[in-house]
Amino acid sequence: MRKLTRTQKWLYAASAACLALCIFYKFVPIGYHITAMMFLGFAAWLALFALFSTPTRAGRVMRWLLVLGVAAGLPLFLVAEIPVLRDARSDENTSAPYLIVCGAGVNGSTPSRSMTDRLRQALAWMDENPDSAVILSGGQGPGEDLSEARAMYDWLTAQGADPDRLLLEDQSATSYENLQNSLALIGSQGGDPAGKVAILSSEYHLHRLGWMAERLGCQPVLVAAPTTKASLFINYAIREALAMWKIWIFGP
Repeated sequence: MRKLTRTQKWLYAASAACLALCIFYKFVPIGYHITAMMFLGFAAWLALFALFSTPTRAGRVMRWLLVLGVAAGLPLFLVAEIPVLRDARSDENTSAPYLIVCGAGVNGSTPSRSMTDRLRQALAWMDENPDSAVILSGGQGPGEDLSEARAMYDWLTAQGADPDRLLLEDQSATSYENLQNSLALIGSQGGDPAGKVAILSSEYHLHRLGWMAERLGCQPVLVAAPTTKASLFINYAIREALAMWKIWIFGP
């Protein structure tokens, strides 16, 4: 059996460290699935590079293929990621007759950190736009004891929000359905779903929501809810780039 070189030892050690980080982010903190998968990819790439770090023609070809894969993948990732980061902010004037608040995860019946960030921003928006109605959008998913819409309603009313201003849309399972069903609800309330509609979500989510809202025929006004934890922002900003490629290829 060929003895490992110093470079191979370092590469395998780095791969093992990435694998440990993958396991940590998969099972310890909540909401870091993309980060876990990213470290798994790093671990696999480093292990393969170490495996083929041999002075053979096949080894050299495989190393070049691994490097070319990164060189090709990075620009494709940036094509989607740069607009995600560019649009991670509120529009200048966010007043509108309706605000759609997109749901996030619920831990049992407790709003997740991302949902709480969005709800705090929704309260501030409601104070600034006292004549506007608010649509709380989100169905019930695995591990949730109630719909995301109901969890948001309970949190907002507990903070003193006027329940008469809140409309619940509790059938959505995806971001596209959040918008589609909420716009239909606006129409059923006598509003104009093709007009100006404010859409509130975490800042990393806004580019995709704006892209889909325009294709659904409304005039979106984007309202950013700042993510309070930088590591979560990075995790979900990476996810959004992958999500944009998914809808470009397969549709929303």
